[in-house]
Amino acid sequence: MPKPVEIWQDNVLTVARYEMTEAEKNILYMVVAQVRKEDSPMKMYQVSVKEMANLTGSDELKFETYKKATEKLVGRVFQTTLPNGNLLQASFFASAEYKKGTGIIELELSQKVRPFYVDLSQRFTKIQLVAAISLNSAYAKRIYELLCMYKNMKDKTFTRNLAELKTILGVIDSKTGEDSYPTWTKFETRILEVAAKEINGHTDLSFTYKPVYGDRPGRGRKPVVEVEFEVFYQAKPEPAQMSNLHERLVKQFRLRPDQADTVLATHSTEVVTRQLYDIQMKAADGKVKNVGSYTAKVFGLETKGKEK
Repeated sequence: MPKPVEIWQDNVLTVARYEMTEAEKNILYMVVAQVRKEDSPMKMYQVSVKEMANLTGSDELKFETYKKATEKLVGRVFQTTLPNGNLLQASFFASAEYKKGTGIIELELSQKVRPFYVDLSQRFTKIQLVAAISLNSAYAKRIYELLCMYKNMKDKTFTRNLAELKTILGVIDSKTGEDSYPTWTKFETRILEVAAKEINGHTDLSFTYKPVYGDRPGRGRKPVVEVEFEVFYQAKPEPAQMSNLHERLVKQFRLRPDQADTVLATHSTEVVTRQLYDIQMKAADGKVKNVGSYTAKVFGLETKGKEK
């Protein structure tokens, strides 16, 4: 089975203030996964549009989507406070060049951003590439990055000021101060619930959250001022356990080996085991006619009639 690619990202970027579309995020992830400390400052990084389509489970190459994404990435300015207290405003990429007839995008990293990805000090976030790209919501991607900061810490519970969290997610416009989801109900429904649905059970992490209310003089509903998160990390399973699950997915649940690889790369063993149990029970009750097709559907795989 292919080893999951991982990204090492400095926490300065994780909490930086910027907005990105899903396509922009995916391009950034693909580049960051390639960066190495020994790389020349002038090195160009290549991203395959076809590979991105495979990782996202899409049959469409979406060249126009990616062209718009790279145009924004080159011009998009993010803002963050450095450890020394300096305010940094920079762009992620200095240039993007499309290699005609190859489906390859060649990207040049901004020199101010490069050190954040190669300085593997104590201030880093470890992100699994396949999991990050598989998340559809740009907000879910950002929340996943934030959760990754805490997954290896002893205390996996942390609190974020609601206004700060909204700013990190780009919900509050840093220039105008306009809040896209001013009420807690809308923010919870459109952002947190969507992120939980995508992240929990589909990545190496899961999380819970709860609002923290402030004081309000007199009568009336108390405002939500903070959000408390608790992170649960699925540790890397033993090779024997992975091998056994892979064998079950292929032989018992009739997936192709490459489909089984994808399932194990994008879902925790706990989730896979629980889903297989549910499928087995439904099959025993006669509710599933084609086990391979149904299993592929449960895990969000494209079968195209190739299941065994």
